[in-house]
Amino acid sequence: MPKVVGLRERRHQPFYDTLIRVGADTPPVPQLSQTTKLFASGANLSNVEWTNMATAGALASDQTLVILAMRCLLWFKGTNALTLYKLCEHQLYLNLYVGDKSMFLSPCWMFPAGGGISGNDSVIPIAGNGDPSQEAILKFAKAIPIPARQHFYVEATFFDTNSAPSAVSVRSMLNSGSIQDPMGMREIKVFLDGLNTRDVQ
Repeated sequence: MPKVVGLRERRHQPFYDTLIRVGADTPPVPQLSQTTKLFASGANLSNVEWTNMATAGALASDQTLVILAMRCLLWFKGTNALTLYKLCEHQLYLNLYVGDKSMFLSPCWMFPAGGGISGNDSVIPIAGNGDPSQEAILKFAKAIPIPARQHFYVEATFFDTNSAPSAVSVRSMLNSGSIQDPMGMREIKVFLDGLNTRDVQ
């Protein structure tokens, strides 16, 4: 359907991309690097469980986005889940770039997910990245605009604790998953939350 010339609509729509999403005892393919550029690669396109981006590195069809908040979903299930939560918040850093300019850099614990499961069962308490409430998110003090045709990405970097041979690496844990080195389900998503403007069709 062709667009309606001269008419645009604005909607509240987060855009997301996924760093890792694997089942139990399964290594990710490809393995996580120390640094990954989210929203900039075409590897996850057309897989809604991984991303809702239509194009890599920029919004499609002259769309714009005013980023009001940034969130990070950490979701782990298995015997090592609590360790993964703690180490990700300690070792994972996120850096939002618009163009070639860094707009916001912080450790993962600054980006609560703002949703998820709450409570506990009879054995293991439910953990998560922050309180499961839409109010419990990082709201930027100043909105970050992404104009039409402007490239952007989020750089996700893991920094090990200590140095070899006593280094503690959550990235190594996330990359494991063989029968000899079992690991539970793992998912990390980054959300850019704000007002999206697009053509009317």
